[in-house]
Amino acid sequence: MARVMQEYVLIRRVVPAPASMIPSLLVAALLLLAPSGLTSAGAQSDAPRGAAPASDPVARSEAAEAWDAIKFTTNQALLEAFINRYGNTFFAEIAKVRLKELKANPNKPAAIQAFPDVPHNPAQAAPVSPAPEEPISTDGIHQRAVLYEEDVTNPSGRQFAGTAVWRAETIKAEGKPDELAIRGEVDIPSRSLRMTITIRRNTDTTLPASHTIELVSHVAADSDFRIASIPGILLKPTEKDRGKPFAGLAVKVTDGFFMVGLSDVAADRQRNLNLLTQRGWFDIPMTYANNRRAILAIAKGNTGDEAVKTVLTAWGQYPVAAGPAATPTNNQ
Repeated sequence: MARVMQEYVLIRRVVPAPASMIPSLLVAALLLLAPSGLTSAGAQSDAPRGAAPASDPVARSEAAEAWDAIKFTTNQALLEAFINRYGNTFFAEIAKVRLKELKANPNKPAAIQAFPDVPHNPAQAAPVSPAPEEPISTDGIHQRAVLYEEDVTNPSGRQFAGTAVWRAETIKAEGKPDELAIRGEVDIPSRSLRMTITIRRNTDTTLPASHTIELVSHVAADSDFRIASIPGILLKPTEKDRGKPFAGLAVKVTDGFFMVGLSDVAADRQRNLNLLTQRGWFDIPMTYANNRRAILAIAKGNTGDEAVKTVLTAWGQYPVAAGPAATPTNNQ
């Protein structure tokens, strides 16, 4: 469980806002993801400095590596130096928000927190064998899903097995053309948790996002295991691997409804598409209403890969060089 929980270190927390504020909040927040120096043809590229070669589509940029090294700092001078060095990147925009927050509240702890019992350096974490999971059958349609929860009585945490069903779905909206989307239905029976995941391309010109991901959870209203926050989404090759996060911003729309806007910066957009097409598993970190933390791991499997390929091809966005997702080591 400690290994799985380290993935929270890769995701920044976002404070939920009232539902009435969400349209303006999402637009304002995603403006941070838009390129700051886009001009006419011949302008300087918006790719991050020190970007990895194209042969490694999900390799991390210099700015991303540098941000990992300082993202927990409360040193204002260090943040200012980062902004000066990487001022044209998404990470610099995050640093600006952090710096502004620190100047307004100099005694406030850093907004991004790792779990106190998890080392920041994954290599320092001792391997932990998770508690035995419950068996559940899968087939060619139902893919594997696992809910990992921390447990104060068991340092290994708990696992709840479930299934996921993926498909390409046509979404109808009043006054707009039908739109194809990727849809996933996740069911964790022993936790009475169901979640619907909808991935769409963004067609709203006022929203500077390439795609949006809607996450709708279905849990009893009085349950202590209602999902209070989802800070982002990660992708990983197999169930046991650590994930890499989508470049984007997550907000809470209403109780049980979360939205992730993916960065529209060209380099981020390509990286996100490569993660979506080349990684076989989603990781969705979450915090419950009772403040316990969990991660929902979801396999795409063959049906998920097919849904992704069908929809991205219809959008004209399927990467030409994209190969099949990593072959999972577990039965999917």
